[in-house]
Amino acid sequence: MKTEPDNPLNAKLLQVICQLHDWENQHLHVVQSQAGRYLYLSLVKQLIQAKEDQPSALLKGIYHNQDLSERALRYKIREFEEEGLIKFESNQIDKRSKKIVPTDDLMQTLETHSQEFGRILATKFVVLPKK
Repeated sequence: MKTEPDNPLNAKLLQVICQLHDWENQHLHVVQSQAGRYLYLSLVKQLIQAKEDQPSALLKGIYHNQDLSERALRYKIREFEEEGLIKFESNQIDKRSKKIVPTDDLMQTLETHSQEFGRILATKFVVLPKK
């Protein structure tokens, strides 16, 4: 049985993923559970797609996960709120739904995470912006 991928680029990508995972375990406690990782990455995905001047995520879109219970996600959302990473706003268009608004603490966490990913990636690859 081979222990190394045939393609050296794949091996380097796996090394980057493993190094980032180690960094996350040491510095990013919110992603250490399955529910925490799912919530964090769901927020990141929605925030990246949101308007730059008013980042937010829809609470409704967070609950679509077949592997996690709604109760587990609600508990984790409450934990993120208690830690000061998110707050809630009523949706002005549809009062039945709420928006999750990132706090400065969450935005700083995202920035630090992004910078660390870039740093780790740059140890194995030359990264050039795509035009």
